[in-house]
Amino acid sequence: MRLGFLLAAMLLPTAACAATSFEGEQRDYILSRPHGWVELEIADEAVPMVPSSDEAPNDVVRPDSCDVEVRLDREPFAWTTVYPSGDRAPYIVESGLRFPAPVGPSLLSVDYSKCDVEAGKQSSTKAQLYIAVPESKVVEVYFDGSALAADPPREDSVVTLDDIYQAVAGRKKAER
Repeated sequence: MRLGFLLAAMLLPTAACAATSFEGEQRDYILSRPHGWVELEIADEAVPMVPSSDEAPNDVVRPDSCDVEVRLDREPFAWTTVYPSGDRAPYIVESGLRFPAPVGPSLLSVDYSKCDVEAGKQSSTKAQLYIAVPESKVVEVYFDGSALAADPPREDSVVTLDDIYQAVAGRKKAER
């Protein structure tokens, strides 16, 4: 029973990540070399009503969804769709994603679209921040809908299947 609970606890975050896109070959390549992790937390508490269409700029509604594209040094790394919630404007987007990144300095760029209005049309917000990704550490980056900020790198606290095996069996898994 405990093993089932631990496996479910491990698989749920993995299932949540399935909503984001990251090319498998690119991810495998990065994971096979020295890498760290970037966690992007999106907390936009100021999502306005947007025109329902370009043809009806005065008919405003809550955005159905917002698109997020993340690049490191101009290379696409991750993209996802996030969903505003709330009963009335301003709406709120609370979401995030985690992806492996090559070790070293990079220019992190976020393109956040369809959750803002400019000149009566849905618009895009672009934000950039230089980050340094250390090996086997996590860089937490925060996006508030307009700007990026980062905390200093921290230890990676992800639980692996080997960690679960050791917790259940009371010993490390034998090497093959």
